[in-house]
Amino acid sequence: MKKKVNLFTIYLIPYLIFSVIFIVLPMFFIGFYSLVEEKNSFIYNITINNFKLFFETNLYLKAIGKSLYLAFVATIVCVAICYPLAYYISRRSKKWQKALVLFITSPMWINMLLRTLAIKQLLDGPLLKFVRLFNPDINVIIGNDFSVILGMVYNYIPYMILPIYTSLLKIDNKLIEASTDLGAKKSETFTHVTLPLSIPGIIAGVTMVFLSCTTTITISKYLGEGRYYLVGNLIENEFITNSRWGFGSAISIIMLLLMMVLMLAFDHLSKKWEVK
Repeated sequence: MKKKVNLFTIYLIPYLIFSVIFIVLPMFFIGFYSLVEEKNSFIYNITINNFKLFFETNLYLKAIGKSLYLAFVATIVCVAICYPLAYYISRRSKKWQKALVLFITSPMWINMLLRTLAIKQLLDGPLLKFVRLFNPDINVIIGNDFSVILGMVYNYIPYMILPIYTSLLKIDNKLIEASTDLGAKKSETFTHVTLPLSIPGIIAGVTMVFLSCTTTITISKYLGEGRYYLVGNLIENEFITNSRWGFGSAISIIMLLLMMVLMLAFDHLSKKWEVK
């Protein structure tokens, strides 16, 4: 008897082809170029010089350190802004929840470059005029940590709000009612019931925002005014400007491993809180 063809397998084939062409092959070539140096045309020698150069040059280590620092600050600011906002939205009626979520996520429909340039125009225009009312000597307020962090927060706020909002929606209201019936104050209910149960959403938001901020190119390029060489900009510069594909690939591999370690750490924390 002929075996029946599994429809799931058929539908999976285009995805597998797409994954091989656009994920597996690019990763293979990045790993290949990071471990070789071209001797002659199509003749390569295996080497780890690209990785040695990265760790021997303080510029690249500082770039990773700066990237992690700015991403950390931006993530903390996002949590401070987004948790109260997500909590407020989750306590509204279904109609208002849909409207508010749509209002928050609508900027994501616009290209990230355009959003970043809009922030730049705001900083160079109205905000600069306002600041100069108090300090006329200031001529520019971009090209510093403030402008880069502001751009990160503005661009990635939706990635923080949505996971927290979803996590808050999943909390059973009976738990909150039970806490109130047992005599707990609103602050105590929030501290001992709502906040712990929403931790997985916070971790999910932190994961998305932190990793995105660490590897950003557009924000640091246009709001940093060429003064910021974060790791994303260094990789772009090595591939496009310097044509050092091997070294650019090595930096990419190092960042990939670092991001994997961070994602595993965040995933471990998330599972730990889910069990509780």
